[in-house]
Amino acid sequence: MSEEERSQLVRILDYIRASKKLKITLFLAPSILIIGIWFYMPFLVCFLISTNTLVQKVYTWIFTFKVSFENYIDLISYPTFIPIFKRSLYYGIVTTLGSIIISYPAAYYVGQKVSRRYRNTLMFLFMLPFWVNFLIRIYAMKFVLAEHGLINTFLEMIGIIKRPIPFLGTDLGVLITMIYDYYIFMFLPLCATIEKIDKELLEAAATLGASPVKTFLKVTLPLSMPGILAGTILVFTPAIGEFVIPILVGGIHTYTLGNLIEELALEIHSWELGATAGIIFVAIVTAMTYAYIKLLGGEIKIY
Repeated sequence: MSEEERSQLVRILDYIRASKKLKITLFLAPSILIIGIWFYMPFLVCFLISTNTLVQKVYTWIFTFKVSFENYIDLISYPTFIPIFKRSLYYGIVTTLGSIIISYPAAYYVGQKVSRRYRNTLMFLFMLPFWVNFLIRIYAMKFVLAEHGLINTFLEMIGIIKRPIPFLGTDLGVLITMIYDYYIFMFLPLCATIEKIDKELLEAAATLGASPVKTFLKVTLPLSMPGILAGTILVFTPAIGEFVIPILVGGIHTYTLGNLIEELALEIHSWELGATAGIIFVAIVTAMTYAYIKLLGGEIKIY
């Protein structure tokens, strides 16, 4: 390297060191590039296919300058789209609510009642089952929910039921499995949030005459809303488009949007409708998540 090239390189480095914005841009550039290529680019391709801007000709794709929303009209009029969409929304909402109901008591106990000495051990025990492969957990739940599985056998032994409850092939079985597989994503943010609640606030509420229920509603619950918000996003987003559990546990009668996209793209070979369904799914999830954040994501006040 010549002296002139070395001095020019030094000037460039000095300019980078002097510019805070440029340093941040260069620092974030690799991550932004990776996210742009591997995350946003597939959505862009799906959108171009859904609007017939990218058209398949035999084994190649041709870029055109026309924009058509004909595929969106065709998809909405597709016989099973509306029922499948309603079922997916139902699965997402019930899974989220079920995860909150199951996770909150455990998160509150671990975060507020357990000493720091044993808290990490309990957290480890809660997370241990989720180190097992996702598919193995689903097949294990199929064994638990089977006609002569653990649940039905136990209920028959204690005399609650006389004949097995049909879990497999039903919405109930799918929801139980989905709640089991996703509740950890609600438990972890809830536990992290509740752990940070100052116990002196709870003691102050009790000193001022608030009952345990009122203390929970006026102090604990509002302060734990950030954890509920984060957990809801982590659970609802994958649950509304769950693909594997409805097939393995529910069967063809419990199809979700994820199964519909797979059917349209790979079985019917309609990439246009499959891409359109994917774009609609992303748009719906994004809109609902944004509305939820705007509703609960602001500053939470304690009255």
